[in-house]
Amino acid sequence: MKLPYSDFAKAKDFTCLGSWCLFAGPEQYLKREALAGIRQEAERPGEEATWEVMSGADLIARDLLNRCQTGGLFGGARVIVVQEADRIPADEQERLAKAVGPLPREVAVVLVTSEVGDRVRRRGLGAKLQRAVEQAGLVIEFPPLKAAAAAAWAAEQAKRLGKRLEPAAARKLVEQKVGTRLGEIELEVEKLAQFVGEVKTITSADVDAVSPRLVEEDVWGLIEAVGRRNAGRAVGVLRGLLTDRREDPTRLLGMLARSIRMVWQAKLLMDRGWRPGQEPDAETVSLLPADPRRSALAQFSRFPWQARRSMAQAAVFSWEQLTRALQALSACDLAIKGIQGKVGDPALAMELLVIQLCTDMEMPIWARGEVE
Repeated sequence: MKLPYSDFAKAKDFTCLGSWCLFAGPEQYLKREALAGIRQEAERPGEEATWEVMSGADLIARDLLNRCQTGGLFGGARVIVVQEADRIPADEQERLAKAVGPLPREVAVVLVTSEVGDRVRRRGLGAKLQRAVEQAGLVIEFPPLKAAAAAAWAAEQAKRLGKRLEPAAARKLVEQKVGTRLGEIELEVEKLAQFVGEVKTITSADVDAVSPRLVEEDVWGLIEAVGRRNAGRAVGVLRGLLTDRREDPTRLLGMLARSIRMVWQAKLLMDRGWRPGQEPDAETVSLLPADPRRSALAQFSRFPWQARRSMAQAAVFSWEQLTRALQALSACDLAIKGIQGKVGDPALAMELLVIQLCTDMEMPIWARGEVE
């Protein structure tokens, strides 16, 4: 069986005891909350549960299978949690997939994957093992929250601390500061509650004073400066990211390229008559990436504010400018990797790229061959 965590949390008749469970998806905070619920279920009056945690990278299938065929060491339930289950070696996953089946009534095996969202490479359990757990046990999905839901959750956390988080402040916290990861939101709300002291309301000004800006926000500021052909402003934003925020130039290059691609798709959607809230026609959908992580439509559905921002940027850029921008991004990437041209300092390469994006001046450093 497969179901989202929201349904699992509300249901009274689902239990992980006596079965295999898989916690899949990037929202780690809710995974920890679900594990706490299982632990509470296992700790029954007069019984002491056995709680074991294993690492997926070091897991031996035979060892796990032997452990899960006996009850708890102290007579109570036995819960075996496999963290980073997606790192279980492929051959061990094969063995587990063949062995997944009924467990003793007081035993649970919980496989927890380690996806952490869009900022790193997504990982998941092998298809065979996932299917086996879905057929014989329970797969619980922990997808990332949408911005509106994350902002509402932030307001609830503030309420628990005796504070009122203004709606605009909650949106700013999620959209411009920490993103939608609940663990980061919780920490930031606690900081804000301490910052305001005896004051009962947390405002947008408080969020600006306490919470650091998302790197993505500065990347959007960089794109805005490029769209306005303001080279001085664009280079200033870039230097702030490289010097003050100590961001990796190659990571910034990837984020800039991704943002420009979002603007490209937004312009395509606008040219074909699409507006937020509408369903695009099949032909328009076919022109966009199939991968939801790369599709502007998928991103705009999760983050409506990103649609508004991308469309505003798209109105500034012409198709010729966007084409030249993507070509320059590709040339910079090749130069940094030493494939075409030569550049010794990736930070310098990023500055040259930004100047080219603002001025359309060709950079000889991208040319094939060596440039001293």
